[in-house]
Amino acid sequence: MPGVEYLSDAWLEALDRTLRDAANLHTAAALVVESVVTGVPRRGEVRYRLTVDASGARARHANASDAPPELRLTTDYATAAAIARGTENAQTALARGRLRLGGDVNVLIAHADTLSALDDLTAALRAETTYESAQDARS
Repeated sequence: MPGVEYLSDAWLEALDRTLRDAANLHTAAALVVESVVTGVPRRGEVRYRLTVDASGARARHANASDAPPELRLTTDYATAAAIARGTENAQTALARGRLRLGGDVNVLIAHADTLSALDDLTAALRAETTYESAQDARS
């Protein structure tokens, strides 16, 4: 999967494959996290959902008809890319107002181990992901 572009359909498919291949990633209480990224070059707004439940984990595009997620993370492309690259901390972006959190904040605490496992599982995908430059992200 060399050079998969961040937030592209191919990237989301690779994320989904990575999650589905993680046999040990599941949780009794379902977790649905929707990410909303605005200003994505050549795409505008990208919405996708990560779901972890008793049957495993998966990712897909969000649909307007979806039920509200437990958590919704909203940010612009430059911030999302910086967090994904590891050059920005999500907590710092949240504190500075560049990342907005919607839904039940207690879900973060209840699913901290699951969210940490997601981060570990996606390390290889992040290493193969390409990003638009900061200047391109603003156009």
